[in-house]
Amino acid sequence: MFKKICAAAVMFAFALAAMAPAAMAAEKANFKKYPDIVNYNFVAKYAKMPKPKGVMIVDSRPYKPKYVAGYIPSAVSIPTSQFDKMTDKLPTNKSDLLIFYCGGLKCPLSHKAAFKAEALGYTNIKVYAAGFPDYKKHAPYVSIGLEALKDMMGKGELYALVDARPYKKYLAGSIPSAMGIPEREFAKKRGMLPADKANVSLVYYCGGYKCALSHKSAIKARYLGYKKVMVAEAGYPGWKEMFGSGSAMEVKAGEAEGAVDTAWFLKTIKENPDAILLIDVRDPGEYAAGHFPSAINMTVDQIEKQAAEIPTDKPIVFSCSTGARAGEAYYLYMDIVKDAKNVFYLEATNDFGEDNTYEVHPNK
Repeated sequence: MFKKICAAAVMFAFALAAMAPAAMAAEKANFKKYPDIVNYNFVAKYAKMPKPKGVMIVDSRPYKPKYVAGYIPSAVSIPTSQFDKMTDKLPTNKSDLLIFYCGGLKCPLSHKAAFKAEALGYTNIKVYAAGFPDYKKHAPYVSIGLEALKDMMGKGELYALVDARPYKKYLAGSIPSAMGIPEREFAKKRGMLPADKANVSLVYYCGGYKCALSHKSAIKARYLGYKKVMVAEAGYPGWKEMFGSGSAMEVKAGEAEGAVDTAWFLKTIKENPDAILLIDVRDPGEYAAGHFPSAINMTVDQIEKQAAEIPTDKPIVFSCSTGARAGEAYYLYMDIVKDAKNVFYLEATNDFGEDNTYEVHPNK
């Protein structure tokens, strides 16, 4: 009996071994590879801003969660599952270069999309088979969707958000928690960047998909040694469209003249930070070491010179570390802008962590 069982087991093992090649062959048959394959060096020539004319890089992965979490700069999202519904995103010129990619060598999506494009009459098609994992390994930076940036903020991850536009643009409106480091002033203001180059995600943005300033800054940051560099390509215009720019509201005043109620302030920056313009008046180095997540940085000297340029479409709240400089900024601003309304300062002592955590202790 024992010999019969052993013999049966051996026969079963042989059967499995015989089936394995057949299963692999069937898998290969279901994954038809596109013949024209390119590598990272080929793709990198076109993954830049401004976009080269006559070229489109297409991300064939699902928009969520894959594309928004990270994609090749300038790439357009056309998931293969939605390809037939999104052909209007493809270029009108059928001879333009199309580069499809997805999740790596085992991912069939880019190959399937390439064959679909070929059936539509496109004549210059390539597939970056190694895909996003390979690109991320070699490239100085990658791009992310605003949804991923929003999640980063909500989860309290280690990040620094940088507006690469001219400073006047930054003051006129910016994404919450961003610091203004114009691309032209990168060298002069690089001291504002976080000291931790290995663990902090450095996210740049500017004026939208056609703006190259954030991409240029990202490359400079990588040369400085930052390891986690990203660009939110949709920029401030995309943020306003997707999440709004915030709306004015009634501010609850504190006991001191010009002070904001501390409890109201803490509730607002936690639940609706876009509703106020929070200006941290400390020095750039202090700000870089830790700040309220939604605060922008503008020293008292800058406020004196640029008070008229500060947008007034929502309440303004000045903050610092002890309330002293914030109060100075408040009175200075009120002297310069005579008809100013809804302007306040935080009369409190504030302790900040490197990850932008904070403790607020109202001054008595």
